[in-house]
Amino acid sequence: MRFLTIGLGHCGGKIANDFKRIAMECRKILVDVCAINTDKADLATHRQIPEENKLLIGSGKGAAKNWKEGYEAAIQARTNMKWLVEKLLMPDTDVIVLTIGEGGGSGSGIAPIIVEILEELGKSCIAIATMPFEAESVKAKVNAAMGLDLLYRQEALKTLICIANDKIIAHFPDKLLTKAYEKVNETVVDTFLGLVNLAHLPSKADRIDESELASIFEYPGFATLANYKTSANLVENLAVTLRHSWNGSLFADVDASTATGVIFGVKGPTSLFTTVQVDSVRRTFRELLAGRDAMLGIYPVERCRWASYVGILAGMDVPGKVRELLEVAKGEYQRHRELLEARVKLKKEGLGFRLSERVATPQPTLRPLMERREQLESITTGYVDISQHIGGIHRLLERHSGETHSLDELVDLIQSELAIEDEHVIITSILELQNRGYLIEIRKNMFQIA
Repeated sequence: MRFLTIGLGHCGGKIANDFKRIAMECRKILVDVCAINTDKADLATHRQIPEENKLLIGSGKGAAKNWKEGYEAAIQARTNMKWLVEKLLMPDTDVIVLTIGEGGGSGSGIAPIIVEILEELGKSCIAIATMPFEAESVKAKVNAAMGLDLLYRQEALKTLICIANDKIIAHFPDKLLTKAYEKVNETVVDTFLGLVNLAHLPSKADRIDESELASIFEYPGFATLANYKTSANLVENLAVTLRHSWNGSLFADVDASTATGVIFGVKGPTSLFTTVQVDSVRRTFRELLAGRDAMLGIYPVERCRWASYVGILAGMDVPGKVRELLEVAKGEYQRHRELLEARVKLKKEGLGFRLSERVATPQPTLRPLMERREQLESITTGYVDISQHIGGIHRLLERHSGETHSLDELVDLIQSELAIEDEHVIITSILELQNRGYLIEIRKNMFQIA
């Protein structure tokens, strides 16, 4: 079986790197791997990824923990990203996996553009995304919420698997953080490798094959991975242990009853697989997935001390943890904006020092508002080259995020700060930023900077 793993950003690159490292020990799986990042130094740390499969986009200094920076860098580098993906796609590629950290700026911003590229190439993919810790900053939560929303909407994305970082604390309380991250990455990769190994393992009972494994990723929605191992003499009821294998996983809590497809492999001593025990497992799936697709592999092994479960539940509703993230991000972002607006207001009011003679504030001379409005509305056809200026204008407006300005004020602000003389370029840039959602026209001629 052949995987193409595309690591995006800091965390996504590390998962992709570990995917390649661990998979190299398994002869039954081929892994082509690449990494895309806005951080040159971070990209260099992925030793298992060939240099020719690493793509640096943007400034090379990172995305400032801002999904917009990653998104903009991906748009500018779209051609190069498509070339890299096309180069690595093989005729026998079975599954394309995106690995992402949904909390930084690079992975959150790049992922939706990569999925669009795959759709253009006639391919679908799955994504493995980490979610920020509850105690992380509002910026990380907004990045994650926006990144997940943009990614989930893409048609070419079939399955989305979320890793809840908060669960790392419960599973590995005493480990160094870097070692805990490595254990999480190993769990993800071992689940895929475990299923591939079972697909090649003979069985005198039911078994799963590679085509069934590939088909599980066609169910759209969220998914969870189950990877559980315990001493065989501790297993009294296969079905109960099976449920524990996904309920106690590292992945975002899901409602298993909403799954539309499941594939599971169970391996253990021959004595464990009585007709009653196997029937209880089948009944569990039937109750859970009535009328839906359940693929089960039973692998009895003589003189085996361990019982292990490995599987994927796919096509599920949005996990509660994701819904919670969206609500928390929205609330914390709103409070953050209100605080910033209060600071701006206080700054405008000054420090309370007054002289008897008032110092006059010069008022800028504005061109007639209607003239510029007509110019804005007239730009429907024709080409104006704004590529040299759009980035600088975007960064300037970001410094004024949350402020409200008239069209004339925006033009004069850009002219005074960036010394761009051509008003046609400025007006066209304003229109483009409005189309991208960075400017919101709250009423005619009045814009709020997002």
